[in-house]
Formats: sequence, C-alpha cells, structure tokens
Amino acid sequence: MMDATALSDTRLPTILLIDDEQDLLAAWALLLELEGFHVVTSMEPREGIELAHRLHPALVITDLMMPDMNGIEVCLAIKADPSLDDVPVILWSASPDIPPNVLCECTLHKPVPRETLLASVEGLLRSALGARQKTSLRR
Repeated sequence: MMDATALSDTRLPTILLIDDEQDLLAAWALLLELEGFHVVTSMEPREGIELAHRLHPALVITDLMMPDMNGIEVCLAIKADPSLDDVPVILWSASPDIPPNVLCECTLHKPVPRETLLASVEGLLRSALGARQKTSLRR
C-alpha cells in the first residue's frame, strides 16, 4: 500500500507507519497527515524496512505483533543500518507485555490516546533534529 507521492514529497517530516491492521493504519495516517506530517504506510514489515531504507523517514512507528516479522525485528533491522540508526522508532502494541530493552526510543500501549501519540512524535522529532544539528556542527 505505497503512496506514489511518498518518494517526492520532502517538505514535510515523513513518518513511516508499519502495522498489519489496515483500519488502524488508515486512521492514524490520516490523523498524522492532519497534524502536518507526510505519512507513508505499510502493512508488511519487510516492505516497511525497504521503505525506511529508500525514504529515510524522520520517524518510524511499528506494531509489535505482526505475522511474518515482529516489531522488535523491525527495530533491529532499522537500527542495524548506519544510515538509519538515528531515526527514532516508536513501538506500539495491544499486548500489555512489551519486552524491556527493545532498540526503540518509545513504547506505547494500544489503544493510544491521540494526545499521547502526538506528544511522543513531536518530542522524538525535536530530539532527533537536535542530535543531527549537533552532529553536523562537529563535522
């Protein structure tokens, strides 16, 4: 379910949403777009990782429990890539048991209140931008 404009629109911060629940994916994508983000979605974790490599999103939000590949494996794949390891990842799940020590910046329990998600997204984007500016100043 790839957005054709996803590869060309670079003005807005891009958020990559990976979740196997289509209704939830559509609802959150719309919410984030209304908040001024460019959103690319994938229902397939492997396709989501491929999109991350191609798009270098500002942020990735992934579900924990998905068939074929889980959200922890998605986090590991993204963080293992040196060109993506500074991209913040939010791992969310309907399960109360999100494992500790997952390679992600934030974990959220579904159903996620709108305000909680937006506060997490904005906080992580601000932190990531600050870290990138410090890195470029050191070069």
